Amino acid sequence: MMIDAISAMRRANEISKLGLGKSAPNPIVGAVIIGDDGQIIGEGFHHSQGGGKHAEVVALDSAGQKSIGATLFVTLEPCNHMGKTPPCSEAIIAAGIKKVIFAVSDPNPIAQGGVKKLIDAGIIVEQGLLQDEVSFTNRAWLGKINNSRPYITIKIAASLDGKVAALDGSSKWITSEISRSDVAILRSQCDAIVTGTGTVLADNPSLTVRNVERENFEFRPVRVILGKREIPIDSKILDKSAETIQINDSDLGALIELAKERSWNQVLIEAGPTLNSAFLKAGLFDEVFLYQAPTLLGSGLDFAGNLGIESLNQRLDLELIAADLLGSKDKNLRLHLLAVSR
Repeated sequence: MMIDAISAMRRANEISKLGLGKSAPNPIVGAVIIGDDGQIIGEGFHHSQGGGKHAEVVALDSAGQKSIGATLFVTLEPCNHMGKTPPCSEAIIAAGIKKVIFAVSDPNPIAQGGVKKLIDAGIIVEQGLLQDEVSFTNRAWLGKINNSRPYITIKIAASLDGKVAALDGSSKWITSEISRSDVAILRSQCDAIVTGTGTVLADNPSLTVRNVERENFEFRPVRVILGKREIPIDSKILDKSAETIQINDSDLGALIELAKERSWNQVLIEAGPTLNSAFLKAGLFDEVFLYQAPTLLGSGLDFAGNLGIESLNQRLDLELIAADLLGSKDKNLRLHLLAVSR
């Protein structure tokens, strides 16, 4: 069966997701090559391991000589600069590709110029196919480039009435095992997981990625602890399963500076009400994943505290992107929400 253009780009977009959590400081990118017979003859995605070949080059290597006269579908405009690897534009020209279709223009000025170089070489170039869909998939890196800071995701696990712990402080477990498995996938897609000293002292979390299998990758996002309180030396978060950094301050700016130094694309906030409230109040977040269990606690800790909101017209609105039921027996609700510009 012949592959149409939309299906080819959707395939490129889908395989680009395989690089989530493994591409920083670069974007996730997927590439698919379609031959004259309308069949896929090569594909690839970008990740930083094993030399960090770009998606286009991986796809070209896969297709080999079949690339001559073929069409390349790629989620991001091919780069035109020499970094750790040569420009993709040169590889595309050398491979004999006759047509390039990409979804999203590269906003990074360092990498721009690929389109002109391809056109000057006689290659037909089309852009904008599934642009919105692909931009959403690559929102973390695009957000980082546009906002000059990492993309920030807040994860919350709460009861139906918004409690993250009972009155006695107990919180394990409010949500179901399948919700926790879903959170593990979120963790695998991030470069760092951020929590506070309060959460470490109360829950002693390990904040590692478990039971996520994707392309034989090992997922070890850096664990970052914010806060001035001392934590026990035998805390799980201090084990050797992943790097841990403690910032002896509650200043969110220190976290942002660290993220810039480390060139992280995305960080995940897994914290208690104090730190959640700080990020929400500062508007320093891009999306929220809220996992809700069909249970009521009545009293206890709310997932957010004082946001400085005194009237309804000061409320913090978010855009609901998706609401999904997780599980077949112990069902939980997962809400995916995006920050709204104010």
